[in-house]
Amino acid sequence: MSAADGVREHYNLWLGRRQPPGTEDPDFTRLADAVRRLQDQFTASRPPPALAAHSADTIEDLVAALAGYQVGEPDQVAGRQFAAVGRGQTFVPPVEIDTFDGDSVTARVSFGRFYLGSNGAVHGGAISLLFDDLLGQVANAPGKPRSRTASLSVDYRRVIPLETELTVTAHTSRVEGRKVFVSGALRSDRHLLAEAEGLFVRLLADQQ
Repeated sequence: MSAADGVREHYNLWLGRRQPPGTEDPDFTRLADAVRRLQDQFTASRPPPALAAHSADTIEDLVAALAGYQVGEPDQVAGRQFAAVGRGQTFVPPVEIDTFDGDSVTARVSFGRFYLGSNGAVHGGAISLLFDDLLGQVANAPGKPRSRTASLSVDYRRVIPLETELTVTAHTSRVEGRKVFVSGALRSDRHLLAEAEGLFVRLLADQQ
């Protein structure tokens, strides 16, 4: 099994939804990438009024077109493009998984302008979002009972730069009954930038 196939299988099991390799829609993946670029360009731009009006008209037309193809959560494509960067969604920062063994994960991430806080630094909320997503993947790894976030604590060690490839890791630190404790870290080539501790509670049979 290739690394990409292993990551895909992880997501298939994590989401409780199996899809054979090769079913990812490249056009939807391209659409998700375009939306991410749009978010970055919109955040960084100051268009003249005429261009702003034209852009709004274009986006409103696209919104209307997509409105005719709404589906329920089990059938949506966003977040289920398992071999694509960011799984084909545009909310969580685009993470590329490098290794995953069920109890730990190593990945790369680069924050675009969309995630700007101020003064060139990534917004702290985007860091928390990244950790919640990645730590949650470890807590909900294949073969483990489904769990949900109970608490998340993030320590910001340094200013986190935009548009820089960073390494993010997460691993299970301990399990106490239904409680799963997962630790995470975000690093540059030289520095520890942020750390996180998450508590996830395994759901009972009648919970979702």
